[in-house]
Amino acid sequence: MKIENIQKVLTFLEDNYHRQIEPEELEAVSNYSYRNIQRIFSAILLETIGNFCTRLKLENAYKQLIYTNNTIVAIAYDVGYSNNQSFTKAFKNKFEITPLQARQNRKPLFEEYIKGKENDLSFIDFEYEYKEKIQVYSKTLISNNYNNVVINELWDAIIEENKTIPPYNCFGVIVDQPIISDKEKSRYEVCISACVNSKLYLSKAIFGGWYAKYIHLGDFDKIEETYRKIYYRWLYESDYELGTSPIIEQYIDDEKSTDQLTTAIYVPVKRKLSK
Repeated sequence: MKIENIQKVLTFLEDNYHRQIEPEELEAVSNYSYRNIQRIFSAILLETIGNFCTRLKLENAYKQLIYTNNTIVAIAYDVGYSNNQSFTKAFKNKFEITPLQARQNRKPLFEEYIKGKENDLSFIDFEYEYKEKIQVYSKTLISNNYNNVVINELWDAIIEENKTIPPYNCFGVIVDQPIISDKEKSRYEVCISACVNSKLYLSKAIFGGWYAKYIHLGDFDKIEETYRKIYYRWLYESDYELGTSPIIEQYIDDEKSTDQLTTAIYVPVKRKLSK
């Protein structure tokens, strides 16, 4: 199976994990038999299709529990559970806490992430920005906790593939939240606005909604410190509610020296709030 076919399957599952997916649907998406899809999917993602969809349900539910004020019952239905009892059982089986405990423990969860960094943190500035949907060419990478070495290797390959075309926009989609997700299965999407050979990529839309825009200056290897500041501000000065769609990074001034690199970090917000 070509990599673009498995990416199509992956995207279809991400868009439809909350409902029952029939084998025929995946066959139509990939043009392969369901047996082959299962075999290749498990080899690449190291889990079955069923386990992947269940994980998406529960991890997306966890995001809603800690990012939003949606009721637990509403969250259960939104991610595909028919009743709160089955949702609570599945959630506790995976995370060893109940949905209510997850919501109540939001602050300690993020305090652990920023632990030991408080003296270096401040309320990082941001601006609200509405981003229209745009079409991009995308490739998906699965790494352990967003390993920068592996991500940089993929970008090097992308840049080499497209070195003959004029400058294009570069984005990185942070699909998962490592604080709650299975770190070894962190999904990252390389997205570019133009390419030499579109058959090597999956076409998809990104953005579409309100975002809190932050700026990271300098080396990508230090970008996690900026994320610590982002979550520090959100945790202690909650002037907005986070959305559950992926964070998107836009890479600017790639040709400049490392200390001049600029990364715009777009964090989805459920709505724009006035102070």
